[in-house]
Amino acid sequence: MLRAKILSFIVWSFIWLWSSTIRTRFVNREIPDQLGQEGQNFLYAFWHGRQFLLFYTHRNTGVIIPASESRDGEIQAAVLSRFGFDVVRGSSKRRGGRALLGMVDGLRKGKRVAIAVDGPRGPVYVVKPGAIYLAGKLNKPIVPVAVSVKRRWILSKVWDQYMLPVPFTSGVVVYGQPVLVKGTDEGELEAKRRELEEALHQVTREADAYFKKGA
Repeated sequence: MLRAKILSFIVWSFIWLWSSTIRTRFVNREIPDQLGQEGQNFLYAFWHGRQFLLFYTHRNTGVIIPASESRDGEIQAAVLSRFGFDVVRGSSKRRGGRALLGMVDGLRKGKRVAIAVDGPRGPVYVVKPGAIYLAGKLNKPIVPVAVSVKRRWILSKVWDQYMLPVPFTSGVVVYGQPVLVKGTDEGELEAKRRELEEALHQVTREADAYFKKGA
C-alpha cells in the first residue's frame, strides 16, 4: 500500500507537470457540453494509446474509469484518483464483473464513464463490445474522443502504439457525434461496434490533421 502511494504520487506528478506544458485545444466540445446541459450522462470512448493528455485535460470531473485488479492496476487507480476520477477495479481477466457493476451503478446515478475501448491488451484500434453493451443496456450515448499533438514520440514496440507528446508542444482533443445503441440485440451490438470504431477512426484522423492545417 505504501509502495503504491509513493509510486502513484511520482507518476501523477510526472504526468501533471508534463501535461501542463502542453497548450491543448478542444474541437466540438459543445457535444459533451450539450449532453450535460440536457441532463444526459454518457460514456466517453477513446483509444488506449491516446490517453496520456486526457488525464490532465479531464481532471477533477468525477468521471468513472475502470482499472485492473493487478499490482500495476493499484498504482494506476491511485494515479487516476489523484487526478479526480472515480475508479472501479476489475478487468476482462480479473473480476471484470465487479468493474462492470461499478460502471452500471455510476451511470444509473448520472455519472459519466470513460473506457479505452481497444484495451486492455488490444488488438489496437479495434473496438471491443463491452462499452457497446453497457450503452445499449442503459440507453446511454457514447461520445468518441481522440487526442493528437503537434510533436510526439510513438512507442512502436508496445501493443497500443502509445503516443507521448513532446513537452511544450501543442495538443488537441476532438469529440465526435454520439453513437446511440438501441438495446442489446446481437445484430445491433455488432452494428454499433462497427459504427463506434469508424467514428473513432474519423475523430482520430481529424485530430491528426489538425496541426497539418497550420493551427
